[in-house]
Formats: sequence, C-alpha cells, structure tokens
Amino acid sequence: MDEFYALGEVTITIAGFAALFSILRPQKKTWGDLDRVNLIRFYMMLEFACLISIFCFLPVILLGYFKTEIAFRLSSGLFCLVVIPYEIYAIKRNIRYTGKIELAGGTTVTLIIIWNLIILFALLGALDLLGESYKTNYLIFLFFFFISALFLFIRLIYFSIRKV
Repeated sequence: MDEFYALGEVTITIAGFAALFSILRPQKKTWGDLDRVNLIRFYMMLEFACLISIFCFLPVILLGYFKTEIAFRLSSGLFCLVVIPYEIYAIKRNIRYTGKIELAGGTTVTLIIIWNLIILFALLGALDLLGESYKTNYLIFLFFFFISALFLFIRLIYFSIRKV
C-alpha cells in the first residue's frame, strides 16, 4: 500500500508547486487567451491532485471493511462515478472560459481520449473483467491519471513563463 501513499503525496506536492508558481508569477491587468487556458490548467491540476489523493487513500480505508478484491473493485467503481461527471464539468468549463472544447487543439482531444480510456479501464476493473490483479490494475489507472496531471503541470509552467 506504500505506492498509494507515495502517489498521493507526490500529487499534492506537484499541485502545491503549481499553486506557488502561479502566485509568484508576475500579474497583468488584462487576461489574454493564454492566461485563461493557464487558469484552466491550474484548476485542473488542483482538481486532479485532490481526486488522485482521495482515490489513493480510498482502498486503504475500504480494506478495513472489505476483502481486497471488493475494496479495489468498489474504489474503481467510485472512481468512474466521480470522474465521469467531473469530465463533463471540465468540458463545460472549457467552453465557458474559452468558447471551445479543445483549449490546446489536438493535445486537449488526446487528453480527453486518454481520460475516457482510463475511465473504461476503471469500469472494467469494477466489473471484475481484468483478472485478479486488482491492486495493480487500480494503481495503473491512477498512475495514468497522475501522468495527465503531470503533463498539465508541465504545460502550465512552460506557458506561464514570459518570454524575455
């Protein structure tokens, strides 16, 4: 279970760096398109950090009440029930702030496809269609979700730095 603790801690640390970086960044009086996109990336970084941390610790809590198989299947099912509405909310937010779904063109579309594959993988795990490696399967889709958050963090930093 140490890998879940470590993933949760690393995620929160990265979100903290994103917040610190955004706060220390020089402010402008007007918001451009890139500033809106970076704001959405920042929001998603924090939201992903919370989701990943919650779902890293959820099976640990559920193991106190259920067998290993049931704890990880329940965690996978709850992940689907939370992340599907979150994805819909995130797409609506993109449209509200920028007027379009794809903030960064093909990159956004690729991320949405990856997130849907992660949700499908979690759903298959919840339905017990992936075999008996419950813990490993759960860690795999959380890790890919973490990689998405890390990608957003890197994009946030790269595009927040002003050219000299």
